[in-house]
Amino acid sequence: EQAKIAAEKLGVAFQLANFIRDVGEDLDRGRVYLPVMELQSHGVTREMLENKVLTPEIKNALKDQIARVRKLQQEAAPGINLLNPVARECIKAASELYCGIVDEVEKIEYQIFDKRAKTSLYRRMKVAAPALVRAKLFK
Repeated sequence: EQAKIAAEKLGVAFQLANFIRDVGEDLDRGRVYLPVMELQSHGVTREMLENKVLTPEIKNALKDQIARVRKLQQEAAPGINLLNPVARECIKAASELYCGIVDEVEKIEYQIFDKRAKTSLYRRMKVAAPALVRAKLFK
């Protein structure tokens, strides 16, 4: 049961990280996936997002959503440790990389309308390769 709850939390964290990264692209398609009520609590309207200008309100809303991603990731960690060792290593790597998207959003100073936050190939290899080796050792 704890592993299932962790999986759900991690799934939400992954989705939210993607929503944060893809705000600009989603707006181009006429969509907003970030939680509307949480945006509104910061005074962010759809029109503000459509203007694609990083305002203090939007930046604060993004900071809160990033904190939420990290909190969900942290809450999921104990459940991940319950998985079989092979799966655990793969899920830990996925968690670090997916949730790491928000680190990249911070690195580009929240400029999500002009830039795409992405994890570098170097970081992906640095995380995934050792996880793959550890997973193979557990087989």
